[in-house]
Amino acid sequence: MAQKKNKICIYAICKNESKFIEKWLNSMQEADYIVVLDTGSTDDTVEKLKNDPRVTKVEQKEIKPWRFDVARNESMKLIPKDADILVCTDFDEVFESGWAEKLRKNWNPKKYNRVAYNYAWSHNEIGEPTDVFKYDKVHTKDFYWKYPVHEVLWPNDGVENKFIDLSDQIMLHHYQDKNKSRSSYFDLLKLAVKENPEDCHERMLLAREYLLNNDFENALKEYLYTLQMPEIDRPEKKLVLLESLNRAADCYIQLKNYDEAIWYYQEFIKEDYTHREPYFGLAEIYNEMKMYTLAKAMVDAAIENSVRHYDWIEQADSWVTRAEDILSISYFKLGKIDEAIDCIEKCLQHHPDNIRLLKNYNAFLKEKIRREQ
Repeated sequence: MAQKKNKICIYAICKNESKFIEKWLNSMQEADYIVVLDTGSTDDTVEKLKNDPRVTKVEQKEIKPWRFDVARNESMKLIPKDADILVCTDFDEVFESGWAEKLRKNWNPKKYNRVAYNYAWSHNEIGEPTDVFKYDKVHTKDFYWKYPVHEVLWPNDGVENKFIDLSDQIMLHHYQDKNKSRSSYFDLLKLAVKENPEDCHERMLLAREYLLNNDFENALKEYLYTLQMPEIDRPEKKLVLLESLNRAADCYIQLKNYDEAIWYYQEFIKEDYTHREPYFGLAEIYNEMKMYTLAKAMVDAAIENSVRHYDWIEQADSWVTRAEDILSISYFKLGKIDEAIDCIEKCLQHHPDNIRLLKNYNAFLKEKIRREQ
């Protein structure tokens, strides 16, 4: 008897996504079904979706007051009853080809109800993924969405998360629409904190939103509050702890309080010495303090001790050229011009249009020429 084919359903929410539709559908068409909830488009998004035969169902519904979790839960109502594997994506995301077959091949509903896969949240100038971490928006019907923003899948009563890790086989790429406003995020995050006052993860996300808006004082205030919350020491909250330590230090750097920044980076290393971020943060401080040999030692320690985690603690470029970028400055200030040039050239291979790097490169070359005269 032939084995039943597991049916995959892509489901999504959208609003004014006309320019992304074709690229998104080209990637998602490997699924058996594609359903979309439009939440109030004023362009031709709905018309395009309804006229495309690859789309199974499109409905429109305005969500008032706006919450991402409500919108996603409403979109799940469009999923056909015989769908086995549910995949939530956004219109600015694309899978690498062959993703659906790999999903079907490895799926076992008796063992798993969720899938982990790699997510490239950002890319550099030449298209290389930079921020890459494990994502988890593939699941069964045993889940619902929770939190008004930065929403997450939550198991129904009596359901346990049972993951299969396919991060070595499936990659989803995110190409952010930088013209989209984040103006609603602050209010939604404040609401999330109000609804979940003991949830350190939500408090940390509010802190990050302040940081993204360069409001370092309020960001620091929220990160320090997060670090005092009772649940922060639970094993399952380890990433929240590390992120808060790391970002608190980042805030102190922006506020020119290097002593406090050093302390928080060191606390991070005490908790987990296998991430590169605190070492690089210390190295940048030591370069700023003209302690160039110590800066180089921190970069060496980062390379020696770190392993790739593919979590959201890892910052853009930490595993591409951040080490060489820092070292180029340390070497230059130590008078090792050839080493500095070698490092900056490696950086420019990945960031050929970066103005700061190009200025440094020109300065290094001028110094080399001056010394040779």
